[in-house]
Amino acid sequence: MADILSQEEVDLLLTAVTEGDVGAEQETAKAPDVPRLVTYDFRRPERVSKEQLKGLQSLFEAFARELSILFPPFLRTVVRVDLISIDQLTYDEFILSVARPTALAVVNMAPLEGNAVLELSPAMVFPIVDRVLGGKGQTLSEPRELTEIENRIASRIIMMILDSLKRSWDQLIEFKLSIVTIESDPLIVQIVAGSEMVVLVGYEIHIGEVVGSMNMCMPLLLLNPILNQISQQAHYMRKLSPKLAELTRTTIGQTVTKASLPVDAILGQVVLPLDEIARLQVGDIVQLDTSPDESITVEVGGIGRFLAQPGRKGEQSAVQLTGVIRD
Repeated sequence: MADILSQEEVDLLLTAVTEGDVGAEQETAKAPDVPRLVTYDFRRPERVSKEQLKGLQSLFEAFARELSILFPPFLRTVVRVDLISIDQLTYDEFILSVARPTALAVVNMAPLEGNAVLELSPAMVFPIVDRVLGGKGQTLSEPRELTEIENRIASRIIMMILDSLKRSWDQLIEFKLSIVTIESDPLIVQIVAGSEMVVLVGYEIHIGEVVGSMNMCMPLLLLNPILNQISQQAHYMRKLSPKLAELTRTTIGQTVTKASLPVDAILGQVVLPLDEIARLQVGDIVQLDTSPDESITVEVGGIGRFLAQPGRKGEQSAVQLTGVIRD
């Protein structure tokens, strides 16, 4: 049996190592490399490939961007939506991880056969409801179930979220999403058997200074018909080769240069009271804010791009460009 070091011997050894008294040649030889073994749980088979996960990640990142655009004007504050994780687990594990009470919406995913679950944490749903009702977005000290009025507001918010989901997936599938029911107790929501695998997508929602969470649970049985399309989408979204990227850039450039834009020469402007504008008649003279020897602005697509001098060319009015307006 190997000798066991006393506490005093351990302290002396640590001191020697710290002060550099023990050289590299005195270090214990490294153990030989051995194959790394990973435990495989047959109750939780990994059914989504890496390519499919990449495709799912791109779709759910697009979903997050859509929500980041949707929420700020509606809630009148800064909103940031961050994709935190995409996990594979059983439906039972998801349900048991959800806090009670919460806002749990069962969503029909037509034309796919089956339902998904959208879970909004109390830290997210109550600040949204408070802002919709004219408040400052305060959260509750202790979560509770939604009232009937709050439930209707939550239904509206969830439909807006589902519209964003439609837009982010429209290149892959044209969803016709609808809410089946909204519950506060996750234990009574059973969309698949507890042992079925699901894809759980977690988001962190920043609403002003409040931080909440949102989870999207989609059974693999639901996603199976489109998993191959998702992996193909991930394949096409890979980084282009330099040659193909240059060809794509050239093609886009040729297409853009053929676009038509309005070009307007602004001879001058004037600000008048509304009552004077109402009294204007044919033949009245309106004095502009420019003089004949000053340069005028030429706008391209509504943005000032050039300076010019007005004049004539033949029988037509014209301008001669004299400078470029730098941004």
